[in-house]
Amino acid sequence: MMRRVAAYMGTRNYYGMMITAAKSLLRHTRMDRVWFLIEDDEFPWPLPEVIRTKNMSGQQWFLADGPNYASHWTYMCLLPLAFPDIFPEESRILRLDDDTIVEHDIGELFDMDMQDNYVGMVEEPIRSRYPFKYFNAGVTLMDLDKFRETGIHRKMIAMANRQVLTAVDQDSLNVFCQGQILELDAKWNHCPGIIQETMNPYIRHFAGGTRSQGTRWFEEYEAMDWKVKE
Repeated sequence: MMRRVAAYMGTRNYYGMMITAAKSLLRHTRMDRVWFLIEDDEFPWPLPEVIRTKNMSGQQWFLADGPNYASHWTYMCLLPLAFPDIFPEESRILRLDDDTIVEHDIGELFDMDMQDNYVGMVEEPIRSRYPFKYFNAGVTLMDLDKFRETGIHRKMIAMANRQVLTAVDQDSLNVFCQGQILELDAKWNHCPGIIQETMNPYIRHFAGGTRSQGTRWFEEYEAMDWKVKE
């Protein structure tokens, strides 16, 4: 059985969303570790033991004068490209956006056979900017061992440091991992108006303009106390 490790990331104004998202994950799924990649040495609010933090404000992978570093995305959105180096002790990790809500136990996702693919993602057909099948990175299962084996993440980092990207890490993953992306069922990334909707979503994703549609779920989990599934 694979270790169940997930990571959220965000600047200070996203800390509240990270907490809400993590509450929904831990309430439904037993986790070995959850990481918050943040801008401080310590998180300003108490967290359960299963959550650990990393201060990424002094990160070394992306150039401060690079074309994507200071965009409205911020360097935080580039960090998944460096996950193989940020988490050298892990073989696999699930990247989750802060605007996701977990509605069911997602343990089976961590044990999924990745079939020699770099990542597992859900297709995003509506906003494709490329002449090939395009995937949404808001929920990304990453085989970190495979990235380290080939070193392809270093090429993605180099591109992000020299070329303007529309969707930052998402564009990089789609371009460099093309042909080696495991297509996940839409239930793992239910994103209204962006991804084909499913009747029984396990993870709800309220990206961009759809965020207001998630108000009910965000308020529900925000109001809950921490409950960590054993």
